[in-house]
Amino acid sequence: MASEQKKRSKRMGAAFSEIWKHKFWILFLCLAVLALFSVYSALHKEDSVKATLILRYEQAYEGLNPNGSRFNINELMDEAIMTQAIDLAGLTDKLTVEQLRKSIAITASGSQEPKNQYIASEYTIWLNNKFLPKTITAKSMLSILMITYKNYFLKNYGRNDVVLKIDWSQTRAWEYLEFANIIDMKINNIIAYLESLQTESGTYNYQTEGESFRSLANSVSSFRDVYLNKYTAYVTNNNIFRDAIKYRSKLQYKRFLTNQQAEKNSERYTIYQDALKMYDKAMITFAMIAVYDDNGLKMARTSNGMDDLAVSSLDYAQKLESNTKELKLVDSSIVRTKFPSAEVQMYLMANDMIEEMKEHLDALIVRITKAIKDYEESRFQDSLSYTIEEYGVVSGYRLKQGIVVAFGVFVLCCMWYGVVGIETEIEIEKKKREEFNV
Repeated sequence: MASEQKKRSKRMGAAFSEIWKHKFWILFLCLAVLALFSVYSALHKEDSVKATLILRYEQAYEGLNPNGSRFNINELMDEAIMTQAIDLAGLTDKLTVEQLRKSIAITASGSQEPKNQYIASEYTIWLNNKFLPKTITAKSMLSILMITYKNYFLKNYGRNDVVLKIDWSQTRAWEYLEFANIIDMKINNIIAYLESLQTESGTYNYQTEGESFRSLANSVSSFRDVYLNKYTAYVTNNNIFRDAIKYRSKLQYKRFLTNQQAEKNSERYTIYQDALKMYDKAMITFAMIAVYDDNGLKMARTSNGMDDLAVSSLDYAQKLESNTKELKLVDSSIVRTKFPSAEVQMYLMANDMIEEMKEHLDALIVRITKAIKDYEESRFQDSLSYTIEEYGVVSGYRLKQGIVVAFGVFVLCCMWYGVVGIETEIEIEKKKREEFNV
């Protein structure tokens, strides 16, 4: 047993001795492999390049764009975006959209936890130079593409501003009082929109004109006070209608629907009032619970059920009140349609007032749109960010990978010369046994 162990030790010693004897050759071979790998990497370092795209806004963690629409990373390869990128790169006649699309690969490299592990907030975009002309590198082309996509993203998905869009093409089809009602509703929506922006943005001021969303909301409110109220009073007092009979039919149908709604709200209000009376009587005898207040422990009636009933009752009371007011306005308008008395000059005046309102409201919307764009550029500029892989000493020449390859060569060489050393020692032992036997 001791003899066998001595033989193994001797063979291992012979293996290390053989490796040590060839140490300079092994070192030279490893350095040569590392140098060749680095040179190859340097020559081909721009064959492909990658960019990391990161979404940094709240809705991204739900798979949405800032305006609430569904986010789709594949839009980066949309024909319009790629065509614009190719034009910016000056490759219109040298590179097609299909070639550029085939050069790109996209993977989701990050996901948001714990809401949904499949909703990515980070992506990796790879681009190779297989189809690129020699006049541009993969890195330059990818940089242009990412800039184009970011501009597209900020322009199209910054915020849903449908409330600011008004279709004036239907103006001639609206009754004069309908026009007033429609514009009043639009103004209410715009003011509510601006107030939500004011809450979101805090002390933000539109830098070009020094306006805030609050001041813009006040401007819209002033527009209603100065222009819309004046117009409404004018067409109402002068009984101005495009088609009094047709409009009266509309109002009568509207009255029918409003009256039906009022009856339903009245019935529900009565039901909740009766329930409150029954609930209150039942609670007097047995619905008592222990509660703490500043004075210590005491017994009190629970009010959860009563509170819910009271809230619902109040809600229907307010709806009923709104229905009642609307019915009075409709009835008043119906009466006016029976006595249209406007003269031609009055119609011309009403039309001029409409055009004036359209002009002023459009100007207001332009100001609001500029303010929102300025705000979004400051807020959402970093909502979508990207970094493109830079080639330094380590990344460009892939020294890490080269060292791994060189280490693999070192291990193989050690194994080779170790085996040679062991086989040599075995041959020596064999010869010694033969000489001893002789």
